[in-house]
Amino acid sequence: MIQLFKRFLGKYKFHVIFGSLLKVLEAFFELIVPLVVKYMIDGVVKNNMLSEAVKTERLWICGGVLFAFAIVGFLVTICAQYIASRASQGFGTDLRDELYRHINTLSFKELDNISSASLINRLQSDTVNVQGCVAMIIRLVLRAPIIVIGSMIMSFIVNWKAGLIFLGTTIALFIFIFLLMFYIIPISNKSQAPLDVVPKISKENLTGNRVVRAFNKQKYEYIRFVDNQVELCKIQSKLATIEAFLNPMVFFIINLASVIVLYVSGLQFVNSEITVGDIQALINYFTQIQLAVVAVLTFVVTLTKGAASSQRINEVFALSTSIHYGEVNQIIDKDEAINFNHVTFKYNENANPALSDITFKVKQGEHIGIIGGTGSGKTSLINLINRFYDASGGEVKVFGTNIKQYSKNAIAHNVATVMQKSVLFNASIKENIRKGKKEATEEEIVQALKSAQAFDFVSKLDNGIDYLIQENAKNLSGGQKQRLSIARALIKDSPILILDDSSSALDYQTEARLKKEIKQLDKTVITISQRASSIIDMDRILVLDKGKLVAEGTHDELLINSKLYREICASQDLGEHHV
Repeated sequence: MIQLFKRFLGKYKFHVIFGSLLKVLEAFFELIVPLVVKYMIDGVVKNNMLSEAVKTERLWICGGVLFAFAIVGFLVTICAQYIASRASQGFGTDLRDELYRHINTLSFKELDNISSASLINRLQSDTVNVQGCVAMIIRLVLRAPIIVIGSMIMSFIVNWKAGLIFLGTTIALFIFIFLLMFYIIPISNKSQAPLDVVPKISKENLTGNRVVRAFNKQKYEYIRFVDNQVELCKIQSKLATIEAFLNPMVFFIINLASVIVLYVSGLQFVNSEITVGDIQALINYFTQIQLAVVAVLTFVVTLTKGAASSQRINEVFALSTSIHYGEVNQIIDKDEAINFNHVTFKYNENANPALSDITFKVKQGEHIGIIGGTGSGKTSLINLINRFYDASGGEVKVFGTNIKQYSKNAIAHNVATVMQKSVLFNASIKENIRKGKKEATEEEIVQALKSAQAFDFVSKLDNGIDYLIQENAKNLSGGQKQRLSIARALIKDSPILILDDSSSALDYQTEARLKKEIKQLDKTVITISQRASSIIDMDRILVLDKGKLVAEGTHDELLINSKLYREICASQDLGEHHV
């Protein structure tokens, strides 16, 4: 947590210091009040040497002082609370912004090791927990100790015997709190992991609700959710039990000490060793200690949660991207678009290679098809062209330059990709298309939609290109989502276009029109497809099997030279006489 405070609390240093000083001033007023009350009882009410008029006058003065303390204390408290809120909210906002920015710098390799539900949890609940610590620190880190220590000192001044009881009670309470922290912290740390699982299950069920219903698995998913809830409930119940036990235990210790103080004070009063005002002052100071200790307990609980959350946040900050971009922004060689030279790729060190010794070249303007069975490495291959991952071995070149030498913007500008899974955002169609080209005009958007065979259905929607796409594009069909994704890539106008099985939901007629449109583009096009018919007329086809490039050539050449390709075509009723 200290690392986060050093990093994000610096700009709120004034708020922390000034807010804490205001709370110190508030504590000072609270410590003075019992002395004023003591004077009112012993020095005024019980003082038989004063006339009634003088007593009344002094009581009014003392009352005015107490009223002034109350007003000033109220204003100081309001200011301190406002400053604490500003500092904690600003700290939380800066932390959340930087955490979100950092997450977006991570490559797919790092993001593969942590779930999106866990990241969302760390962005939200964990950040809120640490943010709460900042507010509590400003409000309590100086005030509570000053109240406790000050009340003990003042009690010694009033009556040393009572002061000893105060001291013993306070030491016992803080030993109790200190031991409790060592017990709570591991439980708080343990409670965070199930918090990631519950939203993960919820997200899966909400996004896959139609699948759950289609297979009538509502009961199964409910049981899965409840099982994880039970696990979370056990841990949180243990924490809640401890928290519920804290206050009664503290009040019991303090009330027991109060009885002892009153008993000792009563004996002293009988022997005329202590006054009524002294007893009242001791009770007030003891009440202040009681409230301060309860506040400390609240702070301890908040601090333990914040410590566990800060550890989880620091785990994300500790991740650094494995991909470091170069400084090349311009295309040097326009003849050779892509060059894989003995490329091997693993998703992690202990995994089997997803790609093994892949070598091929693609000329600028060439249209390449890639086909192979599930798990053959098709998507892994194009992920290297986008530099979502780095090759484990060998070299990937784009336009004659090692891809590692390009800047991030250069890769994004020169490569447009339509992902295997169409992802659209909760915004208008126009806004979604403009993610490919921010400054695109409506005419350019319409042209991109026409090229992607999407304009026909878009023009029939309410508001046309201003039609609002719902969350997860639930108000669009699979084919509609694919065509809009293709339009978003086409408007980018990059020299390399990658289509990763992006027409699987289209009917054959629509796909044929789309293929014709794409064939006319002056681009290097790489098309991945499970359908041989989708790539049959490509300039060249690459056949992958178990991460290896086993054959390449035209459709006719592969029918002669590749057994695997012949089997794929035969299974789809395609052959040498296909038109």
